[in-house]
Amino acid sequence: MLNVTCADDAESAALLLTTMHRLQKQLEDSTSQLYIAYDFGNESGLVHDILIEKHDAGPEMRLHHCFGFFAEGDSDVSELRFSAGLTITSAGCSVEAMVDVDLERPLGEFGAGAHTLLVDRIHQLSLMDALSRLEEQVTALCTADDVPNRLGLPAR
Repeated sequence: MLNVTCADDAESAALLLTTMHRLQKQLEDSTSQLYIAYDFGNESGLVHDILIEKHDAGPEMRLHHCFGFFAEGDSDVSELRFSAGLTITSAGCSVEAMVDVDLERPLGEFGAGAHTLLVDRIHQLSLMDALSRLEEQVTALCTADDVPNRLGLPAR
């Protein structure tokens, strides 16, 4: 658990926060470009969030980018999510990056329902190793630009 009681701990906390902010901006730029480049349909939207939650295992910070859109002829919202996060536990840090979609109707190569398109999880890392690995994971998310194609969304 990160306990800010000395200068080294304060430096680690500052590094965590500044890294998460930088990675949020990087992923925001990437997902915004996808939103501009592909036609997600009328009344679609893109939300960028940083979620901070307390879990039994420890605190989690998660970058969360969610496209909300309607499949043709559908009145329910489907979601495409890009996320990356870090959890601090007593056994070390865990990082996870994921792209998943929850479709109300079949779209592209996917049937209705929840689908995980990309997932990368690593556990028991030091904070420094976790931040380095999270940077790599966010870079991988930013290069997952084939996702709208796989959903059958037309380019603009």
